Amino acid sequence: MKDNQYVQRLIKYCDKINDYMRPVKSFNEFISIPEKVDAVILNLEQIGETAKKLSLEIRKEYPKINWPSIIGLRNMISHEYEGVKLEIIYEIATKHIVAFKINLNI
Repeated sequence: MKDNQYVQRLIKYCDKINDYMRPVKSFNEFISIPEKVDAVILNLEQIGETAKKLSLEIRKEYPKINWPSIIGLRNMISHEYEGVKLEIIYEIATKHIVAFKINLNI
């Protein structure tokens, strides 16, 4: 039961990132709005934190998802927030989150 709730949380965080990024047309626009950057980073961190809580069995049900990378991003954000490359965050938020959510809904 708990795993199902975690998957729903992951989808919710993806939706939030998609909502934040919808009006953004470029990387330069993204970095010019610090609140948007912070909001996206926070939700990416929450995705990683929630992913850590998933059982190994449920992770195996989503073989297209690179769980270690998701958890690794969370660790990087948590421990090196000021050193996080915003280009990577932008790429994840504009390209990879959509695929991640699609793979969660399978």
